[in-house]
Amino acid sequence: MCSDGSHQASCRKFTECQTLLPCKSLSAASFHRYKGALVMLLTEVLHRVQFRYNQAQLEELDDETLDDDQQTEWQRYLRQSLEVVAKVMELLPSHAFSTIFPILQDNLEVYLGLQQFVVTTGQVHRLNITAENDCRRLHCSLRDLSSLLQTSGRLAEYFIGDVFAGRFNDALRVVERLVEVTSYGSQIKLYDMETAVPSVLKPDLIDVHAQSLAALQAYSHWLAQFYSEVQRQNPDQFVSLISTTMEATAPLISSKVPEKLLLSACHLLLSLATTIRPVFLVRIRAVQKIFDRITDGSARQLPQEGKVLVCRALSNMLLLPWPNLPESEQQWAGRSTNHTNLISTLTREYRQLKDSAGLSQSKVALGATKAIVQDTLSILRYIVENVSGEVTKSRQICYQSLQESVQVSLALFPVFIHQPGITDEMLSFFLTLFQGLRVQMGVPFTEQIIQTFLNMFTREQLAESILEEGSGGCRVVEKFLKILQVVVQEPGQAFKPFLPSIISLCMEQVYPIVAERSSPDVKMELFELLYQILHNNWRFFFKSSVLASVQRGTAEEPMENEAQFVSAMQAFGQSFLQPDIQIFKQNLFYLETLNTKHKLYHKKIFRTTMLFQFVNVLLQVLVHKSHDLLQEEIGIAVYNMASVDFSSFYAAFLPHFLANCDGVDSNQRTVLGRNFKMDRDLPSFTQSVHRLVNDLRYYRLCNGSLPPGTIKL
Repeated sequence: MCSDGSHQASCRKFTECQTLLPCKSLSAASFHRYKGALVMLLTEVLHRVQFRYNQAQLEELDDETLDDDQQTEWQRYLRQSLEVVAKVMELLPSHAFSTIFPILQDNLEVYLGLQQFVVTTGQVHRLNITAENDCRRLHCSLRDLSSLLQTSGRLAEYFIGDVFAGRFNDALRVVERLVEVTSYGSQIKLYDMETAVPSVLKPDLIDVHAQSLAALQAYSHWLAQFYSEVQRQNPDQFVSLISTTMEATAPLISSKVPEKLLLSACHLLLSLATTIRPVFLVRIRAVQKIFDRITDGSARQLPQEGKVLVCRALSNMLLLPWPNLPESEQQWAGRSTNHTNLISTLTREYRQLKDSAGLSQSKVALGATKAIVQDTLSILRYIVENVSGEVTKSRQICYQSLQESVQVSLALFPVFIHQPGITDEMLSFFLTLFQGLRVQMGVPFTEQIIQTFLNMFTREQLAESILEEGSGGCRVVEKFLKILQVVVQEPGQAFKPFLPSIISLCMEQVYPIVAERSSPDVKMELFELLYQILHNNWRFFFKSSVLASVQRGTAEEPMENEAQFVSAMQAFGQSFLQPDIQIFKQNLFYLETLNTKHKLYHKKIFRTTMLFQFVNVLLQVLVHKSHDLLQEEIGIAVYNMASVDFSSFYAAFLPHFLANCDGVDSNQRTVLGRNFKMDRDLPSFTQSVHRLVNDLRYYRLCNGSLPPGTIKL
């Protein structure tokens, strides 16, 4: 680690920069006064992150052990330093760029000059730098170049938007250099070189190449703005940048490339396809080679994360609308055919599982099946997520391509109902479908899916899943409940017939299993589902319209499905007796929201049979200090419930509550009642509630510590 003095200085400068940030709103004269300090700060921070100037201290920073944020000590130090640089860039853009870019250029020259030291013997390429001092200097230069590439990527946001035109030339210089260095790295394959110190220099060379790709990815929004400016005029320069980038990126999407570099290339490809969306992208020869690798199966050896990124990118190229073009120029017909072919190739093995529905349940067979299901559905899930917010045509083409795989998934679901690892992946896929492609699936097929799930999740199956050792089974039930949450929120009448079955499943099958067990995640989803049922289907319980309520005045509105409503409310009430503070907080919020939106506390059934039971439970929670972090929320909820009928609260509930308080005598009960002021405003009422609670605790404490026979005051 750095010395204490060094660390304190760095922190001091970081704080100083944050203090100077508001200077943007100062007068020109005042801002000029701070300019010198900002210039010095920038220079100092850039020196401190470069091995060229600060090697001894930087080498002491741990670059292996990850903290809770999945960062090493070195990565955290660099990130904090880059935030300082970014703040200065925001205040002094021209000066910051003119300071940083030459330093980047100097380090790039060293990297770009390495080609002269490459010696080839047969199939082996070797970097012929062997002297210890030369290797050390190269190591420092490569580490610095990696940091400066990250710096240039961090500054990308300061070249877009309103300042795009004014800073266009500076940004173009950076992007052209990034494209050049990326192309250079891929051509001479420095990541695959033999070196004199492989444990040090090889990771450095891989990191520089990966950071150049990541920095270029950071400029994807700038490239998108550049594209929109030149799309219909003179796009040659833009086309050249994208084509060269793809020629450099495509060869890296290979299982023979180090994973760090491979994933950087995949992320860049995804950004090009998603953020920039050039019309000509699929026609670039390098991109067509990637399509070929996916369709001929040679990409099968890619790590799963890389495979998912590539498939998402290729799907997005075919599904996402091209920017600034009318519908008539989107070429949807051809893109739809290509997308269907892509998905057909990706799902071939998965779709074949349907033909072996009685497949072996042996461990080996299950392992292979599980791998196919998880690999395929994780790809399809991300593809659906990418189009869920897009135009209707994109979603239509996506579902059309996926339709057979969706039907296969539904057919296979009963086969694997006892395999939580497989059903978890299937339900994740169906949840994504319900969230993104509900309309495209159509009502009949959606009903078939829901009915299949309701039939499969019997009480025995739910118990098996929830009570299973580990969290696999619980995750399956959580996903199922999430799907039902989407269903009950759907407007219109299409899925209303399922409401009785869904409520029955909640209250008669899931709730009895989890009521007395911890299962916090399942409980959270269960109560979320109950809330969504009530909130989005209020008329299932209280039939009258708003107009009818107004015309009727204060008369009570008719109620339906009373038993289901009561059981749901009882479940909410029971949750307030449990120790889990997160569920308590969530459910208190749900009740308050239902009261705000639908006047829950004013409904006759709640007001006459439940209101003061809830108030009693909430006061007992305050007295027992079991959820002290929620004192304020509980106090407000008690007020909202009591305010429905203050007269009954003061005349009936409060005396009854005090009469049943253990640990206090009649005189103390009288004092407690007298001290509770009969106020009807929120601040005064909650003050009285908290005074009552504190005094009751105090009396109990005193009474409990006195010896028998003592006269109590």
